[in-house]
Amino acid sequence: MFSFLFVDTERVWRGGQDQLLTLLAGLRRRGHKVDMICQPDTILKTRAQELSISVHPVAIRSEAGLISIFQLFSVIRRVQPEILAFNTPRAILAGVLASRFSSVRARIVFRRVNFPLRRNCFTRFKYTWDIDCIVAISESIKLQLQDGGIPASGIRTIYEGINLSLYPKRVPQCAPQHTGPLVVGTVAHLSPEKGLQYLVEAASLIPDVRKRLRFVIVGDGTCLQPLTELVRDRGLQEVFKFAGFHSETSKFMESFDIFALPSLSEGLSSAILEAMATSLPIVATAVGGIPELVKHGDNGLLVAPMDPVALATAIQLLADDRAESRRMGERGRKRVEEQFTLERKIRETEQLCSWLLRKPERGAGSSDR
Repeated sequence: MFSFLFVDTERVWRGGQDQLLTLLAGLRRRGHKVDMICQPDTILKTRAQELSISVHPVAIRSEAGLISIFQLFSVIRRVQPEILAFNTPRAILAGVLASRFSSVRARIVFRRVNFPLRRNCFTRFKYTWDIDCIVAISESIKLQLQDGGIPASGIRTIYEGINLSLYPKRVPQCAPQHTGPLVVGTVAHLSPEKGLQYLVEAASLIPDVRKRLRFVIVGDGTCLQPLTELVRDRGLQEVFKFAGFHSETSKFMESFDIFALPSLSEGLSSAILEAMATSLPIVATAVGGIPELVKHGDNGLLVAPMDPVALATAIQLLADDRAESRRMGERGRKRVEEQFTLERKIRETEQLCSWLLRKPERGAGSSDR
């Protein structure tokens, strides 16, 4: 069994924090010792404590400040982990420095976003100096890291996974159950890279949208006000519902008929995985890791980003062909069962850690880098 200390510096709850929590809980169930450093007074802290995970609240404010290094060193000295894992980039350098003379035998970075790395010496140094492995949750992220100057030998892809026991398999229906409008839903942090303004624009292009469809957006963020203003400008107030932030979204998923996500950038969407587990057909953009989840014409439809016309067309196709939509949803569920389970994610993480701890030489200066 391994002893882990994970570090997350985000103050908000997003897909990366949900992905981390499922990993922590899964490792703990398998008998590993799991501790976590995170920001005080966050949803991640509260939910981790509810799962009896040992949490060390630390307000990390800088990448390599002496205070941050000392705070991390204090926790590392108390916890004595074998494996130090970073879920977000801010604490990488401070954490590596704090762990130099400790029990830590391997250092891992989890990369969950598809944004390009900054092309400077500091960033490349941060991601390679004494880092044993970077875990990318999609092949798209791995390629972005390589484009940023990270050697392929230092990156391992471990796809995200979902706990299917939380998503009972839907009984196939031979005929539509709806007499009213179909529900097109999305779950996302309302930030610019989610491209949700294009969903509003797409809705405005669909004939008889007020009679045929309802759109539900679950989430909160900086784009909430611009989105509500756009909905009002397009006269779609009766069509769109903003449900606000919810850390538990399975009940919303069960109420959707179609899941739509018009992202401009995406690592590997937890929301799409959840929608697939709920047997929903997907309409999404062909960006980042999304095509690794959604196979066009099989379990959903992929469109180009920033194209409301294509997005509207795809939504209409699924709304008009309910039988094919149901088949797509069933194929999506099967795809999750075969490739994107939580059990596989935990097993591959354990295998990576076992390999890292057996290596005679570790770190960015090793001969295999």
